[in-house]
Amino acid sequence: MKVPTFQKFGLTKAQLKVIETKDKKISDILTHHLTIGIGIAFGLVVYVIYFTKVQPDNFIQIITQVFIFASLGIICVGVPALLFKLAEMFYFKQKSKTPESRNISKYNEERDNYEFWKIRKDYSFWNMMDGLSFEKEVMNIYLHLGYEDKGELSEENRDQDRILSYDGELHYFTFHTKITEFKESEEIDKLLVRKEKSGCDTLNIFSQRGFHKSLNGFINNKPVNLFDINGIIKVVRTIKF
Repeated sequence: MKVPTFQKFGLTKAQLKVIETKDKKISDILTHHLTIGIGIAFGLVVYVIYFTKVQPDNFIQIITQVFIFASLGIICVGVPALLFKLAEMFYFKQKSKTPESRNISKYNEERDNYEFWKIRKDYSFWNMMDGLSFEKEVMNIYLHLGYEDKGELSEENRDQDRILSYDGELHYFTFHTKITEFKESEEIDKLLVRKEKSGCDTLNIFSQRGFHKSLNGFINNKPVNLFDINGIIKVVRTIKF
């Protein structure tokens, strides 16, 4: 997974900055400055037309009346303001079709993906989360890799177990989220039985606190994969864009 660069998309940092500034100015003009300006102008025109009827007695009254008419003008352009908002949406929709905008969108998307997966290669990210978050994050990885979630298993309250399919095979996933390492070989035997009943090809056990070293020999020649945090990070490193 390489860091996305401006050059890959034919862009420069200065170019991105100029485009972002330009878009912000156009947005402000269409939705704020132009609307307020038209509103004030409209109010002042009405005031001039009815100046003889309002008949201010002094300068203070003139200032007050100008402020009132200008404010009413701004209020009266509420409908035109909606039209300018639609104009803004149309402008950016058309702009998004240009090659330059498409390159910027691709760059931003790739950059966001890179940042998303980069943090998931950090040991502390996995070590600090609670059990439910740990399970969801692991699932996200495999779903991103193309696995299909077949749902949770309700048998014997095994709500932390799931079945995923990939490339014509079924995989039994279970998550150990206790504060101690996984060390019960008897539990693996029970899980293997559940795997067989579910028609799965492999058993994948994910433990946030790792596994006892004795299990490495126990699972020899068994369709079992043990994933501690380091193992999960290795899977994350296989993700490419």
